[in-house]
Amino acid sequence: MKILKSFIVVSVLFFANKVLAFENNKKEIGGYFSTKIYEERHPVDNSFFMSQDGFMLGLVLNADNYEDDTYFGYKIRLGAGSVDYTSAGTGTMENIPDYQLEGTIYGGLPIEAESYRLTPFTGFGYRYLLNASGSRLSSNGYSGYDRESRYFYMPFGLNLETKPGNSGSYWELRGEYLFFLFGQQKSYLSDVSPAYPDVTNDQEEGSGIKLSAKYYLDPAFAIEGYMDYWDIADSKLDISGSFMEPRNTTSETGVRLIWKY
Repeated sequence: MKILKSFIVVSVLFFANKVLAFENNKKEIGGYFSTKIYEERHPVDNSFFMSQDGFMLGLVLNADNYEDDTYFGYKIRLGAGSVDYTSAGTGTMENIPDYQLEGTIYGGLPIEAESYRLTPFTGFGYRYLLNASGSRLSSNGYSGYDRESRYFYMPFGLNLETKPGNSGSYWELRGEYLFFLFGQQKSYLSDVSPAYPDVTNDQEEGSGIKLSAKYYLDPAFAIEGYMDYWDIADSKLDISGSFMEPRNTTSETGVRLIWKY
């Protein structure tokens, strides 16, 4: 009888500790929905120039590994959506296809306490966007054209996890400042007319912010709310000295549903 009681006590303690321990290896997959607003301002007086707003749907892949007092991880997302165009001079255009791919790798040094784990981190990220308005006409009869955007950046941030409770539920809060390294905007003006050249503009100044709050209802499923924001300065002139990409901002707010695997 004493052996049975000892076994029960040891088993309870084992599973309690297992539930209450921080997770050191996580692999996750999920889907997301977000609203998105892109806006350009006039380079001289900062007045409204154009905007695009709509939605995105997509997939996310996350991985986090804590080992020997170090943290390594990555986040990948692939999305597609539709945006509506509004301009101060060229009219409107609806249901423009929008595609996005983003990947970031992270490394950090976790600080573990009794009830939380705080991880300062940095890394490297890449963001690609295709706005496909080529072969479309605005309400005023202006031709659209495809636009590609590429950002390279370094995140600097903090990740805070609370220790899981007996049900396995816990919070994970994350904030990142995005240090803009380099960007490039390519405008396919040849979509408008073969007489026009495609234009490439280099972007050298800007910054971004990512904020997220993830709640794990149990060890296998989580709901996450997030906000991404970019503010990119006026680009350099293209090689012809005639075209410039004006200052622009992008804000995206959404919800992710996450499953561990």
